Amino acid sequence: MGSVICDLPAADIDRLEGLWRELLAHHLAAAPHLAALGPTRDPADSWRVRRAQYLQWLAVRQAAVLVAQDGGRLVGYAMIRVVDAGGSWQWGDEVGVLETLVVAGSARGSGTGRALLDAARERLAEWGAQVMTISVIAGNEVALRFYRRHGASDFLHTLIMPVRPPPS
Repeated sequence: MGSVICDLPAADIDRLEGLWRELLAHHLAAAPHLAALGPTRDPADSWRVRRAQYLQWLAVRQAAVLVAQDGGRLVGYAMIRVVDAGGSWQWGDEVGVLETLVVAGSARGSGTGRALLDAARERLAEWGAQVMTISVIAGNEVALRFYRRHGASDFLHTLIMPVRPPPS
């Protein structure tokens, strides 16, 4: 049986914590170079911060958490929203943002990621978005290949650096 995609009500947001923790562990493994900028948040604190972001984003009309369930078990989710577009390209007044897409390790390779991506694209198109942005942690080459395989193109390269230079 394949995954069933549906909306997750904001009141059920805590159902996402386990998958968020799995994604956090994946990010830490994919981007060890970021440890040079400081320690990582512990999983509980990371979820506290992300949970607050999700609830803030879900408070607006054009935002949703799409979940993939297999036999009633949560196996993935996509957090999407619409934001004002930048002024450089004619993409309409708003663009979609795929804030998070995570699939449980046990469900990878099952088509769940593709189903969530397709559902996110469909919903964003219903809301009037012509394009969506996707951020991928540096070092996550598997995710980059996945998105490129489904039509994504390079757009921005976001860098991070300390605001105070290291002592000499």
